[in-house]
Amino acid sequence: MIWLIWLTKKTKGKNKMELLKQKLKTKKYQYLYLENKLWYNWTEADLDCETNGTSKFNIDDRSQHLLNWLRKINKKYNYA
Repeated sequence: MIWLIWLTKKTKGKNKMELLKQKLKTKKYQYLYLENKLWYNWTEADLDCETNGTSKFNIDDRSQHLLNWLRKINKKYNYA
């Protein structure tokens, strides 16, 4: 009986660890996706700047804020 209780506790903990690892992996991919989208928007804005012949490269405040936020997250969790 004690063996059965110990075994169920062990498997529950193992499942929790697997779920935690899966969750962290998902967060990493969400981070990488958002980073990729931001860099894509920046390169589009840069290309638009070059094709229109303007010397001013504008990025909206939201994109700048998100990029700074991603840098903080990367420092903390080292995703990339």
